[in-house]
Amino acid sequence: MESLHSKRNRLFWKLRSTLGFRRSGYKETGDLSLPISDEEKRLERRYGMGFLRQRLFPDVYKKNLATLWIMEKTLSASLLPGGTLKIVEPGCQDFSRLPAIRAFFKFHGRIPAVEGMELDPYPVLSGFHSRADKAEYYLSLPGGHRADDYLAGDFFLRDQSPADLILSFYPFVSPDPALAWGIPAEFGDAKKWVDAYVHNLQRGGLVLTVHQGTWEEEEFDRARKDAPLEIIWRSRVDCPFYPLPHPACASVYRRLAH
Repeated sequence: MESLHSKRNRLFWKLRSTLGFRRSGYKETGDLSLPISDEEKRLERRYGMGFLRQRLFPDVYKKNLATLWIMEKTLSASLLPGGTLKIVEPGCQDFSRLPAIRAFFKFHGRIPAVEGMELDPYPVLSGFHSRADKAEYYLSLPGGHRADDYLAGDFFLRDQSPADLILSFYPFVSPDPALAWGIPAEFGDAKKWVDAYVHNLQRGGLVLTVHQGTWEEEEFDRARKDAPLEIIWRSRVDCPFYPLPHPACASVYRRLAH
């Protein structure tokens, strides 16, 4: 039986989705006077992120540098096909990692075409803007591809061209985090994530998944049993300048042919 919490979340989530709240004019500004660590400076220089430091809020800029740090640790350029890469980021929230994703793959000589998917893009946030408003701003920043897009929708039901790479940061693999986020419990389901990765990846395609702790990684592994996802890299990824409540765990999987 569905819990009252899940029923309440479903009601308000559907209402938000129906209303589709949007308000133009969202913009961010940085603070160039704030100090950054040597490792942050290295990432900034290597990936040409400096021009964005004054266009992103400091916490968003730091999040992007931390995303670059994680991708450096996990994604070898030799694993990636050349040319244009179809990349999907499911559960991308407001798409605020997009600048880092663009910069990382361009540095490695690829042309990233990035699709962000968000189940709940229309909550009214501080400043009376929605996640969709913020995503529009990040999409407008220099360095993008004409195919970059932000979609409101359920990744579990996605029925578009498969991706070369899926980037999945902190997917909800159990009901409690989904409920805390304000969505129905069924969207916190490790097996649904596994099936959606398989369905939405090219044969030989990759998925980078970052979990917020070993218990989520173990939950995902139980759901992954017998799925055509081969693990090719795994480690903790404790970013030195972006501390989290729990040590992040990252894994890279390859979609097998069968």
